[in-house]
Amino acid sequence: MIAFDSPRFKEPEAFQAETLRVYEICNGCRRCFNLCPSFDVLFRGIDDKDGEVSALDTPVLDQVVDLCYYCKLCFNHCPYCPPHQYDLDFPRLMLWGKHLKAKRQPAGLRDRLLVDVDQIGRLGGMIAPLANWALRRSAIRWALEKVMGIHRERLFPDFHRQSFAAWFHRTRKPAGGEARRSPVDTQRAEASERGRLHPASPVEGATQAPMMDEKVALFYTCYINRHDPEIGKATLQVLEKNAVEVICPEQECCGMPYFDIGDLDAVRQKARSNLKRLTAAVDAGYKIVSPMPTCSLMLKKEYPDLVPTEEARKVAANTYDLCEYLMKLEGQGKLAKDFVSSPGKIAYQVPCHLRDQNIGLKSRDLMKLIPGATVEVIERCSGHDGTFGVKKEYYDLSLKVGRKAFAAVENAEPDVAVSDCPLSGMALTQSTGKKSVHPIQIIQRAYGFK
Repeated sequence: MIAFDSPRFKEPEAFQAETLRVYEICNGCRRCFNLCPSFDVLFRGIDDKDGEVSALDTPVLDQVVDLCYYCKLCFNHCPYCPPHQYDLDFPRLMLWGKHLKAKRQPAGLRDRLLVDVDQIGRLGGMIAPLANWALRRSAIRWALEKVMGIHRERLFPDFHRQSFAAWFHRTRKPAGGEARRSPVDTQRAEASERGRLHPASPVEGATQAPMMDEKVALFYTCYINRHDPEIGKATLQVLEKNAVEVICPEQECCGMPYFDIGDLDAVRQKARSNLKRLTAAVDAGYKIVSPMPTCSLMLKKEYPDLVPTEEARKVAANTYDLCEYLMKLEGQGKLAKDFVSSPGKIAYQVPCHLRDQNIGLKSRDLMKLIPGATVEVIERCSGHDGTFGVKKEYYDLSLKVGRKAFAAVENAEPDVAVSDCPLSGMALTQSTGKKSVHPIQIIQRAYGFK
């Protein structure tokens, strides 16, 4: 597969040739026939042309690309992905197609707004009570659907006036009451001369906490920052209970939403901004931990491809998904297990972007440490998939994709539904009526925190 930074990545002819090569291989395999709508359209289109991939019409080719929501399930399902000689990477091919389409046909207003989650969160937070009230009014949702193409029935997360980042820095001021200035900013000129911050240098967000066994820089994510700060607070409580010092470097959205509209330039811009701060944290001895699988996936696997630098590789090598990190502590004999309550039966939906990390079922393993807890694992896509399930034209299709996950939750008859991905959790909540929570909130409650 052609690298993002290759000159050929800008050539439609190169994309066309790679598309036909990949589709020929997929047609001879068809192992992914039931994974997502893209493969359904592709294989039906090939069958309509009597198996001739080269005869596929442009509308079919475009639809295959448009329907990909980058869940990446097909990559790990594929027997021909690298290091196989076929070097097949279907998600990367779809992203390539979206990128070329964006160059010749820029995304519309709705799609540009939906992916700018930092700005939406900031503006929504400024008018949080009004925004939350408006998004629950059927007349306003009807108007949004008619004017913007945002489906009226899709459940939306609340906005919060106070962000998680603001709460963190307000509640963890150094002694004396004044917020610590950012040494990353004040030492930027000096750091550029020597190439990096000295390992002994403090980093942005550091507090005067007592010496602890572990040090974590929390990539808390744009979603938690503006829509569900309680996940961030639960993360902090659990980590600090386990003698982990936590800092929150300044950060932006990981950039994954911009994959939806093929805007790789925007993704790279956000990646470089995040890498600058996260590299400083790693150099100061911190591990990077994220509670959102999409964001940990971006830091681990996507950033090194998009920004092939030593900094990106360093951050990737030191990044953990939250429950992966806690299970690392368990493996070292450092995890506190003085649980005081049990969640009972858990229906646990494994997010697609967590499955792509190939780290096993760490969230399940963590929750099973709680005495009396049983976990039924559901390895089915919820169908929400970022902005895909929000759009009017894909809403019904997203429900179709997620129906097996919804049925599995209902059939499990759990005491609580759980997903590491809050968007998947909302889809589960909307379709089953069972409110979903993050695994870290299960651990928080089991420890007896409120």
